[in-house]
Amino acid sequence: MEAFEYPIAPVPRTAVLVPWFSAGGFAAGVLRPRPIRVFRKGWGPEVADFAPAAIAATWEQWQELLRVPIPSLTHGVIVVWRPGQERLTEADRDCLWDAFRLPVFEQVIGKSGELLASECEAHDGLHLKSSRLPIDSEYVDASPCPCGQKTSRIGCSQGTAMLRRIAAYAR
Repeated sequence: MEAFEYPIAPVPRTAVLVPWFSAGGFAAGVLRPRPIRVFRKGWGPEVADFAPAAIAATWEQWQELLRVPIPSLTHGVIVVWRPGQERLTEADRDCLWDAFRLPVFEQVIGKSGELLASECEAHDGLHLKSSRLPIDSEYVDASPCPCGQKTSRIGCSQGTAMLRRIAAYAR
C-alpha cells in the first residue's frame, strides 16, 4: 500500500521529509523505479545533494523550509498531515506560494501509512482514497471533479459544488 502519491504525472525527483515515513510504508518496489526518496531526518545536506524538484513535508517542516533557499524546487509543494490535524488555511497556502511560486497540494496519511485523501491539480478538495478517513463534520462532494476523477472529495466549497451542478444542469 503506497503512502505517498505525487499529484501530477510524471513524478519529478521528490524528497519526502516526513519523519513518520519509512521505506517500509511504500508498496514493494515503489521507491526504486520512481524518483522519490524518504529523508526521515528532514532537510539537510543529503536532501540538498539529492536536489529535489518537489518536496513532501508537514506544515511545521514547511515553516522551517521557508527560510531555506531550495534552487532545485521546481514542481510542487506537498503538505502531508494525519487525520485530526488542521488543514492548511488560505493564508498558509499564500505563504507557501509567496515563498516558492509553486502549486501547493495536501495529502492525508493514516497511521498505517495508507493514503487516505489527496488533492489533485484542480485544487477542488481532497479526493477520498480510503473509507478509513473520518469525515464526520466534513462536507462531501460526490460530483465529478474538474480533473476528471470521479471520487468524492472533502474540503471543497459547497458553493462551488452547487455552481458546478447548476452548470451541468444548464447544459
